[in-house]
Amino acid sequence: MAKTMFFAKEEIRKRMRMFGLDEMRVAEITAIFDRNNRHMDVVSFVIMLERYGVQRVDISSFHHDLGVDESTTIDIFSKADFTRLGAGSREITQVVLA
Repeated sequence: MAKTMFFAKEEIRKRMRMFGLDEMRVAEITAIFDRNNRHMDVVSFVIMLERYGVQRVDISSFHHDLGVDESTTIDIFSKADFTRLGAGSREITQVVLA
């Protein structure tokens, strides 16, 4: 079942600064939320944070603080990896050794 994570706008801004993002990046992130009616797909959010240089250990800690269990965080990271590879949400059906 899908789960929604909620956090205050100022909390996300504070956390982004803790991750070492400058004010320009923090403003970009909050602007994206504002443009999308204060919503963002969690996989897109993780990809964006990693693109801005936030380490997975920090993202994982953030998820933990929000009450997201470890298996869900691992699933999110896996989906982010598949999305970056162009596999999207398709399932892997076989492994072939070349």
